[in-house]
Amino acid sequence: MFIFIHGMWATPDIWHPFIHYFSERGIECTAVNLREGLDMRTARFQDYVEKVAAIARDEDVLIGHSMGGLIVQKVAECSTIRAGVAIAPAPPKGIAFRKSAMLSSVRYLPHVILRKPFKPGYHFLKKLVFSCLDDEEARKMYGELEEEPPTVSYEIALSRIAVDETRVKCPLLFIAKEDDAVIPPEMVKTMAAKYRAEYRVFSGCHVILDEWKDIAEEIHRFINK
Repeated sequence: MFIFIHGMWATPDIWHPFIHYFSERGIECTAVNLREGLDMRTARFQDYVEKVAAIARDEDVLIGHSMGGLIVQKVAECSTIRAGVAIAPAPPKGIAFRKSAMLSSVRYLPHVILRKPFKPGYHFLKKLVFSCLDDEEARKMYGELEEEPPTVSYEIALSRIAVDETRVKCPLLFIAKEDDAVIPPEMVKTMAAKYRAEYRVFSGCHVILDEWKDIAEEIHRFINK
């Protein structure tokens, strides 16, 4: 089974094209709703990891985008899975975000202190996440986002999640987006090197729906190999 893991503020709906693509090829698929059933004020990144690890089996393939890509790395560390794919993944401890991205996120620190779930403003995400989209398409995608637990946002932004690469035994594929303003290709390449994993670069910004078919075909090639 292919288990798809969404990124921060996103929902499982972003994976519909991928699920359709792989289902047509006879592969069972599911997309996890990370926030479902959790207390939005107190949930931590580890809660997300445990939710995915609870359903992942030896023959499953985990595919994650952004924060979901970091969850793939963490589950691969603590569980036995067939393979993992991390698309524009959030970095583990030891690989920091660009200073510009860190500084621009400081404005949301009060939400963390007050334990108030939130999603960033449109212009913040347009600059970092939707940079390759026109305004109409970016606003449509923004409207589909949901609030994230503040502690999870804090843990990701400060790269607090450590992953011991020596415990990761399955093959991994890391995919970067050429014009990604928040997780640039060089950061993804560093992550791939950490695990001695395969590394590919596709055009586009941080979102995955602009080049989804090319990415799906690359994932299919990787798994078949």
